[in-house]
Amino acid sequence: MSKEDHDLQQVKERLLKRRDELEEILVQMTAEEISDGQVQDPGDQALSATTETLKTSLQNTEAEELKRIKLALQKIADGTYGICSDCSDQISEKRLKMFPNAQRCLVCQEAFEEGKS
Repeated sequence: MSKEDHDLQQVKERLLKRRDELEEILVQMTAEEISDGQVQDPGDQALSATTETLKTSLQNTEAEELKRIKLALQKIADGTYGICSDCSDQISEKRLKMFPNAQRCLVCQEAFEEGKS
């Protein structure tokens, strides 16, 4: 096995491990109940609403990361891992080590984020 194949296998294993962790987290979050179903005073209601909003935000963040990981695993399978989805250039090895589910090179990611604001 070449060094490149070995490195890619390590990335795949890391992504699979994180995918499994995220799936478990999402299952646990979905099963958690914020309120015990008892009558709540206004303070308890506000706390429950805030906690539910935070939980939903965390679920959305975790689900988005899970989506990026699944896409990265698909790219590994089809041989396109490490190629920017916008410009088709190689994503730097340093960026992929920090963010193995990166879909864009740094330049395209910065442009993407500027376009979102």
